Amino acid sequence: MLRTFKIALFSATMMLAACSKADKPAPTGPDEVKPADPAKPADPAAKPADPAAPTAAAPAGGGANTELENKGIAMMQKMGDIFAADAKDCEKLATDIRAFIAQNKELLAQLTAMEKKETDQEKAAFETRNKGVQEAVMQKMGPAMQACHDNKSVEAAMKEFPAD
Repeated sequence: MLRTFKIALFSATMMLAACSKADKPAPTGPDEVKPADPAKPADPAAKPADPAAPTAAAPAGGGANTELENKGIAMMQKMGDIFAADAKDCEKLATDIRAFIAQNKELLAQLTAMEKKETDQEKAAFETRNKGVQEAVMQKMGPAMQACHDNKSVEAAMKEFPAD
């Protein structure tokens, strides 16, 4: 779980690097992704899943999140909220990252201990179950990472995140 959280942070950083490159033109040719046909109405009975909500049950054979994993997901969502709220104020973001780390020190330690006991299969199942949540958090973090990618205070605060 902690590894997943760190991956989310790293991915947001990598997403930032990708955003700074020149935009590529849209793909053309046979492999081009085509938009949905506007003449065909969407199924009114279909309800989109909330990507920000933790998954209570996994796909077949995947199990469900433990209480500790759900606490970790909630923590990750709070981190995404902090990044979203502070996207225009990098110094505040750095301060809030440090406060977040201090507030969640015990939970981070619990997640680290749990992760050390998990098998690779358990880690992969967790990531599969919670992919939507992770993607939603990364989207929230994107604007702040883009705005603050070269801010030394944010960089220093991110380095305070506990290592394994």
